[in-house]
Amino acid sequence: MRHFFLMLSLVSQVVTAQECLVLTPDVLPMGYSRFAVDLESTPVETLPVVFHVVHTGLGDANNISDEQIESQVDVLNETFLDSKIQFCMASRTPGGVPTNGITRFDGGVWSSYLEDGVAQGSPNGIEDATLKASVGCWNPDEYINIYVVSEINGNNGGSGTQGYAYLGPTGDCRDGIVALYNTVGNVGELKQGRDLGYTVVHEVGHYLSLYHTFYNSNDCEESNCETQGDRVCDTPPGLASNGCSNTCPDINGSNYMDYSSQNCKIEFTEGQACRMHESLQGPRSALVVSPACLPVVAYDMTPSTAYYQEQWCTPYQDIWVEVINQGVQTIPFVDVTLYCNGLEYLETLFDVAPGGYSVFFEQVYIEDAQMFEVQTASIDDYPDNDYASWPLETVVGDLFKLYADIDTWSNEHSWMLLDSNGDIVMDDDYGFNEDGLYYYEACVFDDCYTFVAEDYAGDGFCTADFGEEGCDIGSDGYLAMINQETIISMPFGFEFEEFSQDFCNTLPACELDYDGNGSIGNGDILVMLSEWACDFACQTDPNNDGIVNVRDLLYMLFNVGECDIEIEDDFSVGTYIDLVADEGINLGGRKPRVFDILGREIDTPFEQLATGVYILKWKNKTKKVFVQ
Repeated sequence: MRHFFLMLSLVSQVVTAQECLVLTPDVLPMGYSRFAVDLESTPVETLPVVFHVVHTGLGDANNISDEQIESQVDVLNETFLDSKIQFCMASRTPGGVPTNGITRFDGGVWSSYLEDGVAQGSPNGIEDATLKASVGCWNPDEYINIYVVSEINGNNGGSGTQGYAYLGPTGDCRDGIVALYNTVGNVGELKQGRDLGYTVVHEVGHYLSLYHTFYNSNDCEESNCETQGDRVCDTPPGLASNGCSNTCPDINGSNYMDYSSQNCKIEFTEGQACRMHESLQGPRSALVVSPACLPVVAYDMTPSTAYYQEQWCTPYQDIWVEVINQGVQTIPFVDVTLYCNGLEYLETLFDVAPGGYSVFFEQVYIEDAQMFEVQTASIDDYPDNDYASWPLETVVGDLFKLYADIDTWSNEHSWMLLDSNGDIVMDDDYGFNEDGLYYYEACVFDDCYTFVAEDYAGDGFCTADFGEEGCDIGSDGYLAMINQETIISMPFGFEFEEFSQDFCNTLPACELDYDGNGSIGNGDILVMLSEWACDFACQTDPNNDGIVNVRDLLYMLFNVGECDIEIEDDFSVGTYIDLVADEGINLGGRKPRVFDILGREIDTPFEQLATGVYILKWKNKTKKVFVQ
């Protein structure tokens, strides 16, 4: 059996033959036993799809949203409609468990994947077969497995190979489609020139046995359409298109299997549709009868995905949770509860039809928590998947905040924040023309950083300058801050083509040393008092309860001293660290003083304390303990 392997490459100049890699492990002439397909009488076939998102971290851009994936299925259904082929997200796993047809796998377990993504015909990255086997392909006879990856052959998600697929079944986990995350769908994390979802359309064409329109062609002449070009007689043989033009007069770049620009592509021909149905009636016939699209139960609500930063440096974080009704009936109401640090956050959805929903939990208290949990409660025929949890880690760092006020020509702008190793901390480019105000945040540590901004038109944030007296129409540009200090200021009308600024961040020696003088004292208390009554994203909230008040003042007073004070881990409810204090503990040679969380001293013996969080003070040491 011959397996052809094709890779689609992003090009800006004339396409050459080297841009398509063809692998032929076993030989099967693609003039396999053909079926007489009459497209007019052929029924519409619906094929099940499962997406495996292989990301580099839960909060990374390549961990694309359910919405972006679902938009790709919409694109497939639109582009294959005239070919009488449709697609559905799998509703059940190979084991018969309800699913939304999306799996997620942290490729960060492989250093080679973090560095270069997946490798195919290249030493750069994790080998294709290893990735697919580790992620866990679903029965390739009954599911179209689509692997969404961060990069291919070390291309950093940019130019070069955009996706690839085998031409015809392989009989093992190699059978499937691989695509860069920023080419999937038509909403979400996309790059310019690849934002219509046609990369996956092209690869599905290969998967269903379509060649490139220019395959095996060296000129514009046709001798035998059964063996020349893509072996489909209503697509003229020729060379690959550049943009929407072609050196062959009968080719206009409109075919999805050409290398033309995405805006040119509008069709599969009738002959190509027949060839795809020949594949579905032959080697891929199991797809047509697969039960994967049939829901398992009438009612099934499950938490699916969480969007947040696993490592974070502030006590609070906004968390979005995707929940999915995987059944076929509308659920009257669903309670979605998030648990973290012993606190509960409840949101209720009403009239929940089948499909996915995003639930927003604002300012969840996460400090020192090792995880957060989500539980759904509703009418449910499959309660086994009503619960999910995600890991958390509190790290010591400062919050870098960037405010971006972009003018009308936003597609001219791009920026990135780099650490001292040259790794991207965060970045964005605006693939649209629309003004707006955007906010970004990231944790920065004891390190030096570089902020780089580009505007390819060279006018920066100035939309119009009618004279020589400065910008008349524009936007307020970029403003970056750490704590209350301005780090980067590119003000109204600031004109630039390339901008770069270096800065270094230094963390204080201890967490309560707000003025950075090496000790905890009056200066730090004054800094804290400057935020008195702050109740949102406070920078000086010593006890991390979300508001600066008298409790924080007491907490600061307990910790006055040099910065060698040992302020140990907060063993509070929700961290799942079991620490039980008793009178037998020798803390510095004398009995410690005990205070409740309000700062009131307590004389009650340890063994008689009620369950809760207490502050222990002895000599120059302070410790918060959870007594149970």
